Amino acid sequence: MELRHLHYFIAIAKAGSITKAAENLHIAQPPLSRQLKNLEDELGISLFERNKKKKVKLTLQGEFFLKKAEHIINAVNDSVAEVKEFDEIVNYNLAVGTTIYSAQTMFKQMEKFKQNHENLRFNIWEADSLSLCKLLKDRKIDIAYINDEISDPDILSKTVINEYCFCVLPTNIENHIELTEISIEELAKLPLILLTSNTFSGLYKQIIETFNEKKLDANIICECHDSSMLVQLLSRGAGGTVLPASAITKDIHKSYTVLPIKDNYWTSQTQIAWRKEGYTSKMASAFIEKNIKL
Repeated sequence: MELRHLHYFIAIAKAGSITKAAENLHIAQPPLSRQLKNLEDELGISLFERNKKKKVKLTLQGEFFLKKAEHIINAVNDSVAEVKEFDEIVNYNLAVGTTIYSAQTMFKQMEKFKQNHENLRFNIWEADSLSLCKLLKDRKIDIAYINDEISDPDILSKTVINEYCFCVLPTNIENHIELTEISIEELAKLPLILLTSNTFSGLYKQIIETFNEKKLDANIICECHDSSMLVQLLSRGAGGTVLPASAITKDIHKSYTVLPIKDNYWTSQTQIAWRKEGYTSKMASAFIEKNIKL
């Protein structure tokens, strides 16, 4: 058995089809089918159930073997990364993921850390908290800045900031109201643009649940899955939004009206997350230790 056999098996399991897996691997289907047959013969078990629609489904033995195969591949990848860390290029790259709400906290901590590591280079990803945790587990990033409580035995996290949220309004909306702060009831009447994700969680969940609890029919004109789209709509005066304090930059203060929310209903918690097990580079470990204040 070779590592490529495990790669092929995992690819088929993920794709749910030998044809699709062959396309993803950029190889012909017949050789891939033969490799799978050889693997099953060597193990003496059937890893997949086949059907006439050319779909495959893992057997119970296949599900068990998939976990083991992924563990082996991750262990090999970790070993390769650990060896490569002797190379300065690898050692001085740090892949970091963040949500839009955590970006400013991340930038501040990155700037401070880089003062003592001048050659450090960052590779930055933006996504929602759940997607970032998947990137962590897939070894695509080293560290993630998330806003949601993640119940995952493979992920460790530590809160670095807990803050209140504010209402941000473009001037064309703000001109119609004379307020120094805004209530939930007043906010619900305004056209709102909210950043959401594939999961009902985080700040979006807090906002929707509060409106529902107060039986308010909020005027949500757009739910964005992309932070750049939210910024574009905000700049065009399409509506207002709700942001954590740290996400409100100097430019936002200059260009928009920022109002405290009465009774401070909504808070945003930023956490640093990392893998519980497996290889973590020295640079990533140093970054985590410096910023979570153990």
